[in-house]
Amino acid sequence: MPKYRNSLNVDPDDKDPAISRRSFLALMGVGACILGAGQLFGASFLGFLYPNAMKIPPSVFAIGRPDEVLALEGKVFNPQQKVFIETQAGKIRVQTAVCTHLGCTVNMVATGYACPCHGSTYDQYGRNTGGPAPLPLVYFKVFLGASGDIMVDKSKTTLDWADAWFSPIA
Repeated sequence: MPKYRNSLNVDPDDKDPAISRRSFLALMGVGACILGAGQLFGASFLGFLYPNAMKIPPSVFAIGRPDEVLALEGKVFNPQQKVFIETQAGKIRVQTAVCTHLGCTVNMVATGYACPCHGSTYDQYGRNTGGPAPLPLVYFKVFLGASGDIMVDKSKTTLDWADAWFSPIA
């Protein structure tokens, strides 16, 4: 009769060292910890190597040809760039749709704009009228690019809604 139950299958000529259940579970625990730490480090390291230029949209972008953009009368939301494009009587102006409080996208309402996150409100020109928003919504510089497209430069802003109009025909 063997001394231990699992010693029935032990080959006395085998050179493999026996491993106990406790040692096997300890090795599995250490392996799981190493694998988890490796995945955590690898994910953060790969995120560090991924260029920021791929995550952030460019600050200068085209909104279309003048005849296409001017055909849309009124205010249109561009969800990719988070801007409102407003056309009126052959003129174009572009306003941000990002709330100045914490960066949520504002919604267009009858009185102007409203932030759904924390309740900031803006009038039709983007001036903050209520809520925690500290600053008004800005307008971006609009110009005609070399390719003939209407371009918007998000790095150049103005708060003057009358000066923000751009006429591509003039």
